[in-house]
Amino acid sequence: MAPDSPLAPSPGEGKGLKDGGGGIVITQEIADLGVRVGDVLTADKSEVRLTVTGLVDDTVSYGHIGVAYADLDTWRHLHYGLPGELPEAALHQATAIALTLEDGADVTAVEKATGTRADSKETTYGASPGYTAESSTMALVKGFLYAISALVVGAFFTVWTVQRKPEIALLKALGAPTGYILRDALAQVVAVLVAATAVGTAAGLALGSAMIGKAPFSLSAPAIATSAGLLIGLGTVGAVVAVRRITAVDPLTALGATR
Repeated sequence: MAPDSPLAPSPGEGKGLKDGGGGIVITQEIADLGVRVGDVLTADKSEVRLTVTGLVDDTVSYGHIGVAYADLDTWRHLHYGLPGELPEAALHQATAIALTLEDGADVTAVEKATGTRADSKETTYGASPGYTAESSTMALVKGFLYAISALVVGAFFTVWTVQRKPEIALLKALGAPTGYILRDALAQVVAVLVAATAVGTAAGLALGSAMIGKAPFSLSAPAIATSAGLLIGLGTVGAVVAVRRITAVDPLTALGATR
């Protein structure tokens, strides 16, 4: 990209991009391989020499491979494998144009005016090799895990309700309304789910933090909060199905009607 582009990186170490300078800014993934600011690299099957001028602190990858940022002329030399001066035909080549639009801008009008297709930044992630397939697979795995959590919690509280059947019958025989017993049971369900989710989240954060730098893992507060909320919510739904059995408990059971 152009050095003054909104997409241009802001290095935490070294300097940024410069037009025609043959310099690149690398990400931490490449630095972890032993590359340092000031090193000179040569792209495979090319005589173009690249000086590492900066390092960004952000964890960025393309297809799980580290990223190198370069100015357009350097990219054109690499793309066409041409050292020295670029021919006229290559001087204006690019693969995409980045636009910064105001809120509510007419994207369709932009497409017609430029003869291009405009995609959001998030949509362009699909161009990364394997991104769409990996994202859909992970979404499917998470969906099944949420469904399984609801089933497991429902099964647990079904057993819990069956085991407490004599006590529930006794409460009914003493005049406790069914609604009161249901509210009490659901309050216990929520208390157990909140405590268990808190312990599980803490354990997950500890294990995940140990994986950073060794595996592609990132921690996001919104994602953690969403997952915890879904676990509690879906678990409560699964438990509601189980504790509904309370309404069918016969108070005569406490008086020995089954004997």
